[in-house]
This record gives sequence, structure tokens and C-alpha cells, in this order.
Amino acid sequence: MHRTFLLALAGAALVPAALAAAAGAQAATASSPSGSTASVAPATTTPGGTATFSVSCASLDAATATLLGQPLGLPALIPMDAAASEGDFVITLKLPARARPGRYQLRIVCSDGTSATVRLQLESARAAAAAAASRASAAAGPAPVSTALAAGGVALMTVGIVSGGIALARLRSGYRSRAG
Repeated sequence: MHRTFLLALAGAALVPAALAAAAGAQAATASSPSGSTASVAPATTTPGGTATFSVSCASLDAATATLLGQPLGLPALIPMDAAASEGDFVITLKLPARARPGRYQLRIVCSDGTSATVRLQLESARAAAAAAASRASAAAGPAPVSTALAAGGVALMTVGIVSGGIALARLRSGYRSRAG
């Protein structure tokens, strides 16, 4: 019974962590109480990179949408392009190279009076390169082993086993070297 209680307690402790992880995975998409939904892709990039901002306004009657770019060092009001669906707008922007790494909250305002906020994370080029290298090495799997190197290792192990066997046989047969 004591174990069951501990397992239940451990399971209960994992639930908030799982919920936090799920919330972090959706950080690139945000919706507001007004009903508009906005996103940015990629959610993490570097200064000087590009990002695509999208919004689905609450009303299909929304004629325009505007990205407020001032927090990032972009123009204050950036008109967005109409997307394929009514009430949807999108724009791809080159981010300022001089922007500081950090988390930015950018607001998108629709002409129907609704708005939504997206979060964009800017990383330094060094941090982004390290993260990309880490992802690449994890995807590549273990480093390939040279056939010659493997054959050499097997040969050395064989020599060691044979030498050890000979030495053991000599000891058992009573062979002693005459030193003195």
C-alpha cells in the first residue's frame, strides 16, 4: 500500500510537468479572448533571419491586418497581405540584424477590432549554431567506425587472448624461468 501511494504521488507530480511541456510546444501560436489567432514561424530565429507572421481574424469581414513591429525595431505599422481564406493574413519579414537576442511579444491588429499577440525568440548566431549542431549530431546517430580500425582492434584483442592463454598454460605446467 505504501508503494501504491508513492507511485500515485509521483504520477501526480508528473502531470503539471507534462502540461507545462505541452504549453511550451504551442508557444508559436497564440489566441486572444477576442477570437483572433496568430502565429509566427519559426518561433525561434536569429537577428537578420526571416520570420512569417500569420493571423486569422475573428471575423471573416476583416479587410486588413497590421503587425505592430516597433518592439523588434521594425516599422511601427506593417500591413499584412491577405491569405487564401477570408479573414486570414500573412507576411514574411527579414528581421533587423541589430536586434538583440531575447523574447519579443508582437501584436497583430485586425480591422474588425480584434487582435492577437505572438512570441518570437531571437537567439544569438552562436547559440543558434550550437543548437543546430546538437540537433544534427543527434539525428546522425553514432559516428561510423572505420573497418580498418575495427579489424586492428579485433587483432589486438586476439593477440592478447592468445598471449594470456600461453602464459596461463606455462604457469599450470610448472614452467619456471631460470633466473639465478
